Amino acid sequence: MCLVISCEVGGDQVPAALLMDPAVPPSCGILPILNQSLLIAPVESSPFAGSRLSRSKSDRSALYIADRLASGLNAPLVKNPFSAQLIDVGRSLHHRELFGPLTRRWSADQRQILLDEVYFPHRERLRRAIAGVMLRHSFVIHLSVRTFASRSGTKVRRADVGLLYDPSNQDELDLCLDWIDEIYDETELLRVRRNYPRRGTHDSITKSMRAEFAGTPYLGIEVLANRAWADRPVGLRDDATDVLMGALRAITDQVQSNAA
Repeated sequence: MCLVISCEVGGDQVPAALLMDPAVPPSCGILPILNQSLLIAPVESSPFAGSRLSRSKSDRSALYIADRLASGLNAPLVKNPFSAQLIDVGRSLHHRELFGPLTRRWSADQRQILLDEVYFPHRERLRRAIAGVMLRHSFVIHLSVRTFASRSGTKVRRADVGLLYDPSNQDELDLCLDWIDEIYDETELLRVRRNYPRRGTHDSITKSMRAEFAGTPYLGIEVLANRAWADRPVGLRDDATDVLMGALRAITDQVQSNAA
């Protein structure tokens, strides 16, 4: 399969280097207790698990969807095991929300640990996965999975899924149009919108990878799921994910068949 799937926001762990750093402020919610045989430790192992550093279920929902897509489509999954509230590996280095509300107040050395232990390794794993698939296929589709809030202030967001892409990239545009057509052929109940709830050209991991793989057949699409259904561990979540999966499989199978 010519796919790579990533999830930048589904982790719940913190680097061991931070857990063992006595200079990390106690207010961060990280307890410096770690089994020396482990390289990482779950946030939930800390009595501060209820703090702002603990994971929200929306992030786990994104990882659940990404994992189901990867398993069903037989695609590699590159997931960030660390908490996005430490650092958002999907943001560029200059983005003002690269670090979380707590970690942006840390020292430069402590923030550098996050870059060295979390940010750069995830991006390097993703680059290698994309390059590896590109060696075997004529094109690569990279799906980055996240979720979005069902409301923006008092305004209800009228979509179940958002497909975010660069409208100046004809291949990405065609892929999303075909994908939506296939989805609606299967069901009209799943409301899918293009470049919603934000534009696909905004700062993101796919925008970064487009620059990294400029001049290559790389297609980067962000798949944003509405938390109104993504956060609910019921059959509806699996059904919606499977519709996305089946529609995309139909497209890629047809493309590969034509290329054969």
